[in-house]
Parts: sequence; C-alpha cells; structure tokens
Amino acid sequence: MTDPIVKAVTVSATPVRAFEVFVNHIAKWWPLDKHAVSAADGKPALAVTIEPKVGGAIFETKWDGERADWGRVLEFEPGHRLAFSWHPGTDRTKPTRVEVVFEEDASGCSLITLTHSGWEIWATEAPDKMDGYNSGWDFVFGERYANAVQR
Repeated sequence: MTDPIVKAVTVSATPVRAFEVFVNHIAKWWPLDKHAVSAADGKPALAVTIEPKVGGAIFETKWDGERADWGRVLEFEPGHRLAFSWHPGTDRTKPTRVEVVFEEDASGCSLITLTHSGWEIWATEAPDKMDGYNSGWDFVFGERYANAVQR
C-alpha cells in the first residue's frame, strides 16, 4: 500500500466559505495555465468546473472549447467534505481519489485538509506521479487556493 499525499492549510474563513471557494470559484484560483490538460498544448484552459452534487463531473473547458474530464464527485457535504475521483489528462480507468475536509478550529478559522490517495492503481508508475502531485498540491492547494479563500 502506498501512503497518501496529505496537505493542510488554515484560513481565516468559515468552513462554509472555504468550501464555497473550493467548489464554486475553482476557476478563479486554479492555475489554468500550467495545471490543466490544455497546458500540454502550451495554452491555458478557459475554465475548470465542479458540478456540485454526488455524481457531478469535474472537468476542464480547454483552450479550444472542448471538454476534458478530470473526475467525478463521490461525496458532497457543503461546508464539511468533498471527495472525488481524479484522472486529469490520464487514463480514466485508473483514477486516484482526492478528499477535502473542512473543519472549524477554536479560533473561528478553518483547517482544510486535502488527502490524495489510491496511488496503488498506478503500480510502478505511482512514485513518479506522486512526486509531481506532492509539489503540485503545495502550489495549487497550499498557495493558490489558500490565498483565494483569504481574499
């Protein structure tokens, strides 16, 4: 078994607000120029969307208007938890899992924890994929998302 990637940020916002920014405003904070399927073509994506319901799609609107599926919403508890399958730009039959948990701390801030698991499905390719996501989540989640919630 491969250990998951775990990232956590504390933000000055309620869990409800932090959840809303993650789901409903993802296109504003996600780095569409580098962390998107469109980046393989050297162009930024137009948007990324999370359909806010269990079974909802997570997809990119590519630079040319085409859709690139990234995953499906597995759990959707506004203000508390979001989990989804994850396969942007890779084999959709080999999704990993991302879970984001939103908790209020004693000071009224929120601790948001992202856990990216399921790497076993990639077998020998798992270490390389994990290395990329480990640093990628630092930037996408730890910087871009956290800064967007603080605004």
